[in-house]
Amino acid sequence: MKFDLNHLVTHDWETFYSTDYSLRAKKYNTSAYIRDPQFLEHCCAIKIGTKKTKCYTRSDAIKALQDIDWSNYDLLAHNNHFDGAIDAWHHGIIPRRYFCTLAQTRGLHSNMSGAALAKIAEFYGVGKKSKTYLAPTKGLRKLSPEIMRGLMDGCIIDTDLCFEIFKKQIEVFPEKEIELIDLNIRLFTQPVLALDTNRAQIALKYEEQERLRSIAYSRVDEKTLISNQKFVNALADLGVQAPTKISKYNGEITYALSESDLEFIELLDHENLSVVRLVQGRLAAKSTIIETRAARMIQAGENGQRLPVLLNYYGAATGRFSGGNKLNFQNLPRVDFDDKGNVVPMSGELRKSIIAPPGHVIVVCDSSQIEARTLNWLAGNSEKLDAFRHKRDIYSELASEIYGRQINKKTDPNERFVGKVGELGLGYGMGAPKFQTTLAIGAMGPAVQLPMALCKKAVNTYRRVNPQVPALWKLAEGILKDMCFSRRGSYMCLEWDETDVWFPNGMGLHYPGLRAKHTGDKLSGFEYTKNGAKKHIYGGLLVENIVQGLARIIVTDQMLAVQAVYNTWKLRKEEIARIASMSHDEIISVIPERLAQKALELNLKCMRVPPDWAPTLPLDAEGGFAKEYSK
Repeated sequence: MKFDLNHLVTHDWETFYSTDYSLRAKKYNTSAYIRDPQFLEHCCAIKIGTKKTKCYTRSDAIKALQDIDWSNYDLLAHNNHFDGAIDAWHHGIIPRRYFCTLAQTRGLHSNMSGAALAKIAEFYGVGKKSKTYLAPTKGLRKLSPEIMRGLMDGCIIDTDLCFEIFKKQIEVFPEKEIELIDLNIRLFTQPVLALDTNRAQIALKYEEQERLRSIAYSRVDEKTLISNQKFVNALADLGVQAPTKISKYNGEITYALSESDLEFIELLDHENLSVVRLVQGRLAAKSTIIETRAARMIQAGENGQRLPVLLNYYGAATGRFSGGNKLNFQNLPRVDFDDKGNVVPMSGELRKSIIAPPGHVIVVCDSSQIEARTLNWLAGNSEKLDAFRHKRDIYSELASEIYGRQINKKTDPNERFVGKVGELGLGYGMGAPKFQTTLAIGAMGPAVQLPMALCKKAVNTYRRVNPQVPALWKLAEGILKDMCFSRRGSYMCLEWDETDVWFPNGMGLHYPGLRAKHTGDKLSGFEYTKNGAKKHIYGGLLVENIVQGLARIIVTDQMLAVQAVYNTWKLRKEEIARIASMSHDEIISVIPERLAQKALELNLKCMRVPPDWAPTLPLDAEGGFAKEYSK
């Protein structure tokens, strides 16, 4: 991407922190920290274009930044959700565009743990970060001249490192992804969603009930769930090795057992129900009532403040966003179900507590079966693609095959639901135990207890009626073999080399150190290294990663297309037409009430247009609008 550095401002704020008041303290997430009465800026380093970086104390920094014509300048920082929010919320600074080396590193090097500035700078060979300038400032609201000089020197170093890293990254970064990072940061720095506090309080009571239930379902005591070593032992008793990571605080290998550790969260997809329940129990036990999503949402929306949405760009290796700010706006359930399939009272209230500002509505559109459609397009499953085009009930069709009788949406909802979970979940090589667990935990709707014999039949039936999908898994095994032997290749919209599978937008999946594993003379699988740990990969999992990555590109490109049209609308004073959040297959917008139908039609139209690299992919979407986030 060609870029004019002369209209770029690189900066880095250094702020007050203490033992109890910091981003590491349980009480605080990024937005709460910045909005807290204790918040105080010490200094800010500013680099305008390619000029020499200067560091200013608080008042001088504010003046220097506010003197810039931000309609003509872009803003760069490492973690611009943080620095950009300080600029916007405290000083009214909104740049032409946001750039972020933390986000760009996640996109280019998803295997780089934490994307810490020091590690990135070392990787690119642009210099070293100071390790000593922050510690002397801890707990001090007023700094001595000596400590301030040290802080300002370190701040300049960080800003220069960020700038040098950016110069290297921007040369290879796809332009649409740069636009996406900008849009994503604005979800946080320019929030538009509001909160119905009364409804959120109801959700808070429900979350406490769910917390206690999850602990009970784990079938171990709370002390075991809280203790790292006891919990690791409990996992080992179930045949699971606890995931590890490199600590960003001391550089040592430690257990990855928190809600922010992706490999730990992936255990929620384990085929063993006991493992899933144990992990759910750990997450519940480690969370107090003030740390639940509802509590943090109430904190974020207090005094009528708008809800900042922090989604981590490339939070997953597939490119999908993950929830940030210790407050995950993704995967807010419409309702929960009990073990008998009945809607649980009070469930879904947290989603409905999110409301539009006065005079506006929330427009929600979701891409119908986006992963299933993408999977079958990639597999060349023409029969299934025709079913999508003609809007056939594919869930009932699969359920009819499984149960050996005609299943109807109205008269056989439970059987059809099994068909739905099969259609959406069996395309990546899932076996009968995982299918049984997925149904039992209610991952896609009401919890269903299905006998193992019927689960095995469901798996075999899916593979029989969709033979192109298992053939795609086999093709993916061939891709992994090619990569192991340094053979490049291509298939449809994909390309691959020694360690990477490349998407049509220039981004990719990364499998560093990929190698084939053998048992005797027989190939037994593949593994690669991530965060210092060995990770297993096979054909079905590679297909899942590819499909999720492609589906993500489809939806985020649609987001950009929708927002581009919103930007052309002539709005009245105080009116907003903005994307406010997203959730994997959903686009969530805040729109003036008078333009709601127009926005809904626009969103649905954009979400039904296939991408240039997949013109035969049949897409569809559905949506609606309301005062609250209810769809």
